Amino acid sequence: MKYLLTFSISVILSFTCLAQSYLVYTVKGDVVSKGKAKAAQIQPGDQLTGKAVVSVSPEGRLTVIDEKDETLYTLKEGIGTLSSLIENQQSKARPVTPSFLAFVKEKISTKNNPKDVNYMQAAGVTYRGLGEDFIPLQAGGPGTLLNPLRESFAIAGKALTDNDADGLLRVSDRLDSLGLVRYDFLTVTGYEPQSFNGYFIFDPLCLVDLAANLDSSRPFSDQIAGQPVPMAPSTDNKLSGGNILCNYYILQPGQTLELAVGCAGYCETAALSLSGNVTATFDGSDSYYCTFPEETTARIVLTNHSGKTEAVLFAINAE
Repeated sequence: MKYLLTFSISVILSFTCLAQSYLVYTVKGDVVSKGKAKAAQIQPGDQLTGKAVVSVSPEGRLTVIDEKDETLYTLKEGIGTLSSLIENQQSKARPVTPSFLAFVKEKISTKNNPKDVNYMQAAGVTYRGLGEDFIPLQAGGPGTLLNPLRESFAIAGKALTDNDADGLLRVSDRLDSLGLVRYDFLTVTGYEPQSFNGYFIFDPLCLVDLAANLDSSRPFSDQIAGQPVPMAPSTDNKLSGGNILCNYYILQPGQTLELAVGCAGYCETAALSLSGNVTATFDGSDSYYCTFPEETTARIVLTNHSGKTEAVLFAINAE
């Protein structure tokens, strides 16, 4: 009986290992699956088992998703079974939401114009809660609380200029640790939500997706315009964990947008765009921080001073 039980467990474990499957999201460069007969170039949409022998060239990159565990893996140079490559590169593992998985599958299946893929208002969950190991913001001098966010944005901008996909991934990790929350701020002036496709969006999973899809042989800035953006809806729940409340807006040249933001205690804001030409006033002042002795509805006015349409991240500390 003991032998039969042991044998049964072994069979079950064997089937579990065989069932482990990964969806190929993006492939860059020479990335092949080495079978007994011949090597075959791996393609987006392929399903690979953990036992598949994979070779990623020095300039190659392979992005796969474990749908069961809702985890995305970015693999660089190496050869071995897919499971062993993943195990050796755990630092590149990132959790993803069911809505992101839906985005990936739709994007892979849309051959002609993947930019049409967009579910900004339709996805069922936000990204909140993915980076649950976020580090509390460190208090410093007035106006410095959100410096980690500003510094991360500057690093991302340089990564775009330098065609540095790994730099975008590192910034994504930093953002996860900051505890960003996409929050539905009250808009006072008229604002029609629209697709963020083709714009640089400073969100952890958006950066991961961008890094996975950009071609290092061409300027990154030229490619962003053709990229769909995996944006999920915002939340109005201020009670769950998080350090920074933020949202993204698209402003036409010269457009202003007024937000009404509930503030109590020390409040610091940031308005970040690639051009740096979007500014924010805080209750009529150019100062981006203020202390409120009691809960107050503050007036934030975002203004696009540039001659082109801009995507802007507005952020305020949550605590």
